[in-house]
Amino acid sequence: MNLRYFVSAVIVGLIVIQPTALATELTLREALSKALQGNSDLKKSPYQQRMAAAGRLQASLKPNPTMGLELENVAGTGRNKDLSAAEATLSFSQLIEMGDKRNQRIKYASAAEKKITAEFEYSKVEVLAETASRFYRVIELQRLFAWNKQQQARLHDTLEIAEERIDAGAIPSSEATRIRLEVRRAQTKEQDLEGRINEAKVRLAAMWASTSNFSAVQGEMNDSLPLPSQAQVEQAANQAPEFLRLIDEERLVNARSQATIADATADLTFGVGARYNNEFDDTSLVFKLSMPLQLNNPNQGRIEAHSAEREMLLDQQRIIREQIRSYGRALLIRMQTNQGYLENIRQALLPLANQLAEETLSGYQRGNQTLLQVLDAQNELAKTEYEQIKRRSAIYQDSIELERLTGQPLLEVSR
Repeated sequence: MNLRYFVSAVIVGLIVIQPTALATELTLREALSKALQGNSDLKKSPYQQRMAAAGRLQASLKPNPTMGLELENVAGTGRNKDLSAAEATLSFSQLIEMGDKRNQRIKYASAAEKKITAEFEYSKVEVLAETASRFYRVIELQRLFAWNKQQQARLHDTLEIAEERIDAGAIPSSEATRIRLEVRRAQTKEQDLEGRINEAKVRLAAMWASTSNFSAVQGEMNDSLPLPSQAQVEQAANQAPEFLRLIDEERLVNARSQATIADATADLTFGVGARYNNEFDDTSLVFKLSMPLQLNNPNQGRIEAHSAEREMLLDQQRIIREQIRSYGRALLIRMQTNQGYLENIRQALLPLANQLAEETLSGYQRGNQTLLQVLDAQNELAKTEYEQIKRRSAIYQDSIELERLTGQPLLEVSR
């Protein structure tokens, strides 16, 4: 699937599939739709395309004919005194462009127009990827907010047990104070997360130049996101926007070079007119034909500069493609590493952390465990849950970056 099909598929998906979220919740599909309709960078494109079309129209225009009037033998001396021997010539001349100038000029303007159209598609990829990235950042913060609430609930359960044991005279009241301190810390963290969520929502809404008039975003981050193969990533580098931009630029430079070569060809000016001799009351036809002498190529420097620029762009294409492949491989390795770590969390670390937290809390209730052991176990569980959220988020952000890099829906995260 090439870049154009990728963008088209996203847009069709936005139109066909109806959102199912609550009115105050924003789905990824809705966010992408709003960004495509309201992003300031994309809104410039219709004007730029009109300007490019106007440039192509301008390139297609032919030179207008020239009308001239000449008076000779006027206001002189002797027989040329006054108008008695005057000669008047009315002529029409036309510049005839040689060297296929007009056609090459049109090709260059058409190449510039195609480049602007293609740039619009690349900009769509950038907008879709950035919107998806900001959307999943809000999801990450919402998950952290829920994780913090869960940690507070565990601390409150521990506080209830501690207060029961204090009433029974089994432990000092300082243990309840210690737990309340942890609760207060979690509440402070909650306020911080709430502020960061609001900031992230504003940043998301900025993608379509609007206010964040939604209460939350709706979406999930799964542990087992299908990853592409290394071969898919390397093949996708051939359709990467950064690489395609260089190809478009090289084509434009080549078209400009051909137009410059054609422009160096001398043009022919043909004219025809009528001459009237007042002295003899005679008329006659006058024909003109002129062409500048091209003793040297007037565009030789420009042609050489275009050639050097084209060679530079071809060299840059090779380098950029390899850089994209290398960066894509690095992203893929990082995602595979994070996915492997998530699998270990799901299968081993999280069950053991839950078991440890339950056993120490039960032991504390019976008087077999200390408060520090309980808090340490709960902290281990919280760290494991936090790591799970962060690793999931990292995989999604890397997958979006990979789609942004290649311009291809390798993971279909931003659909």
